[in-house]
Amino acid sequence: MELDIDVILADLKDGKVPRTQQNLDKLNDTLKAYVESGQRDFSITQIGRVSAENGGLAYEALRATRNKHYRTLIEAWAAKCNTNTKKPLSNTSRSKSIPADNKLLERISDPAVRALFGQIIAERNRYRKEVNLLKQHANITIDKRPVRQFDTTAEPSTTAEPSVEVLPSLSGVLIESEKKALAYAISDECMDKNGWQTTQAGQVKDMELNGEIFPRGFVTGLRKLLGEVDN
Repeated sequence: MELDIDVILADLKDGKVPRTQQNLDKLNDTLKAYVESGQRDFSITQIGRVSAENGGLAYEALRATRNKHYRTLIEAWAAKCNTNTKKPLSNTSRSKSIPADNKLLERISDPAVRALFGQIIAERNRYRKEVNLLKQHANITIDKRPVRQFDTTAEPSTTAEPSVEVLPSLSGVLIESEKKALAYAISDECMDKNGWQTTQAGQVKDMELNGEIFPRGFVTGLRKLLGEVDN
């Protein structure tokens, strides 16, 4: 049975004040022209915009709680066009062009095939989670020791992209005179000349005052550094 808009309109106008009746007639004329133009978006937002452009009620008036009679008329026209007042999906909408996984499964009538595809989807989701987890821990340090000067002026990256840090070659950093100077700084000759002594922890102390000259790790660190350069 086809909806009769005239009957519905007459019922909505019954008992209303003249101004409301006029607004209903105006809205009905707008909806009729809207449908004849081929439009099928009956959302309150869209109809409110079209109505206001034609000198009728705007969105705020149509959505007001006390004005349900206007929305009832819009719903009647939407039903006549076999739709509703929800905003229709655009042609490029993902939810329209690509159904959700459960919607895809519902389209498979064979239970065995449906179960198989359900398993495939579950495994895909699991692998996707594992890949995302790996991406979060993709900051890698590779000690390749290239023979080139390390650029200490480069600013650190502020992006969250996975980064690779390449450590410089020490043999390309120190020249011969610098290596000799560092070696002398921890030599017995230097210690005796200045009245210093070294501890097992790599600390340099003044023998007379027993005060710290260089902190722990100073001597051991330089020895490791010089050993790396020699290698």
